[in-house]
Amino acid sequence: MRSNDRPGSHVCTDMRVLYSAPPQAGHLLPGLPTISALRAAGHEVLLAGYGADPAGYAVTGLPVVDVGGDLTVDQAYRSLPSGNRFEHPTDLSPAGILRRPAAANAILSRNLIGPLLGVIRDWRPDVLLYDPFQGAVPLASAITGVPAVEHGFGLISGPMLTALIAEELAETYREHGAAGPAPAPVIEVVPPSLREPGPDAWQVRYVPLHGASALPRDLLAPADRPRVLLTFGTIVGTGERDRRLGELLPLLAGTDADFLLPAAQDTGPLPGNVRALPWAPVTEVLRHCRAIIHHGGAGTLMAAVTTGTPQLIIPHHGDQFHNAEVVTRAGIGLTTAGTGDLTPALLDRLLHDASLVAAVERVRAENARQPAPSTLVARFESLR
Repeated sequence: MRSNDRPGSHVCTDMRVLYSAPPQAGHLLPGLPTISALRAAGHEVLLAGYGADPAGYAVTGLPVVDVGGDLTVDQAYRSLPSGNRFEHPTDLSPAGILRRPAAANAILSRNLIGPLLGVIRDWRPDVLLYDPFQGAVPLASAITGVPAVEHGFGLISGPMLTALIAEELAETYREHGAAGPAPAPVIEVVPPSLREPGPDAWQVRYVPLHGASALPRDLLAPADRPRVLLTFGTIVGTGERDRRLGELLPLLAGTDADFLLPAAQDTGPLPGNVRALPWAPVTEVLRHCRAIIHHGGAGTLMAAVTTGTPQLIIPHHGDQFHNAEVVTRAGIGLTTAGTGDLTPALLDRLLHDASLVAAVERVRAENARQPAPSTLVARFESLR
């Protein structure tokens, strides 16, 4: 334990954890149950922010120190040969999906290492905690010897992404006299049946969080017909959202169900059975829904797992294609290539197929059986 910084004091303080992840809810929120457990145990957590988006970190409620300069995530992607962040990968293997994100995030990470090493020197953390998209933290751990822990966020392999970013940063590792990332434990939040954990996994249950949001009171009341949550995620722009919604509306209007569209207040006229909501807690809304149609983002997918809700994925980019494949293979959902490919028969199956209901209940129960995030505190303490 560290001595208190005040001169002459011999009082010991608790552990310090320096956490870093991209300024995006899908990467920040999965780590918050772990961070809440650490803070509840009396430990300090400081967030090292980057990506020129301080407001993106407000969802965490953590103190933030900037280590990122002015380069944004979008700018990093635009510096790649294609310049398109949402380019569809031609290779849909996990490694193929991750190569472009690895290249873009290596560009971001290369600019972070100097400021990050300065924060480590001045704040003196006991442990580094990082999202796998944050490639500077494994490098900083290799340079300083401060132990690091990787925090998973979804179905795609975090250690694979860490290794791919390290390949992109090989020259930077050599400049600092490091051969590569040191082995690090990985906090896995996905049930083992959806992805087998690695040998260094710290397995816990997925606990969904959605930031500050309110549940419309009337959704608690029983509905006369099925409710379906419809979401396209937080990254897709309004233009793409409206295009997708426009393709779906004729089918939705003719379906005997009510469709809930959160975080979409400026959509234009909607059919009577499609309701726009403000930003809403997805998990709580799902508890009152028969099914969900979504883009395949890891957070939305796992929220549906925790509520035992059948899902239909229409992937847009990145790991969403892999997520859709895993969901269909596990029998907990369906997928289609595009919004224009969704048919009445597929929608009817989503709403009424008993095999989907049985499969999602099995995986929901499996997730609930995993250890609570609070069990991670002792593991962190053992690293000091």
